[in-house]
Amino acid sequence: MNQQRIVFFVILFLFGLSGCQDENPSNATTFDYFQFQHVDLSKYDISASIMIPDATAGIGASFKPNVEYDEGGYKWTISVGRNFQLFIEDYGDNLYRFEEFKKDLIKDNKKTNYFQFEMLKEEKDILIYSRKENSDFIKNKKITYHIYAVKKINGIYYEIRNGEHGDSKKVLDFMYHSIQSFHP
Repeated sequence: MNQQRIVFFVILFLFGLSGCQDENPSNATTFDYFQFQHVDLSKYDISASIMIPDATAGIGASFKPNVEYDEGGYKWTISVGRNFQLFIEDYGDNLYRFEEFKKDLIKDNKKTNYFQFEMLKEEKDILIYSRKENSDFIKNKKITYHIYAVKKINGIYYEIRNGEHGDSKKVLDFMYHSIQSFHP
């Protein structure tokens, strides 16, 4: 009788585990945006919204986000505090913008002697890479982290990137999730 109970509980346990699997694998990477705030970009001429870090994120973000843009223009800056800035540029119907950027980055990596690039993560529309100073004259070589993405919203391709100076890994992680949340 005890063996039957054990077998019954093992089968029940395994059945329970199989029920815990996600039916839709694309939802397997959902992210909890509890340290983020919603920003509606429609009042800035982008028919989309984005989640950006709030003051609880621990990266020096302020409570109120700032969106800078020229009315009728094609460039935006979204910032929360001094450590988090995303730059967005409208590239119209240029569906090759992501591949062009990647090609230029690889070309720059081959010809420049001042920086060494390393690809850290590449998805269909997001690229994360590090940049390290490559000079014999610099003792402590600084590594910065960069993110680049192209998102299509209502037929328009938007290029999204962090600043040229780069950011820390922690800030870049918040930027990655912000870019993932950029939707119509």
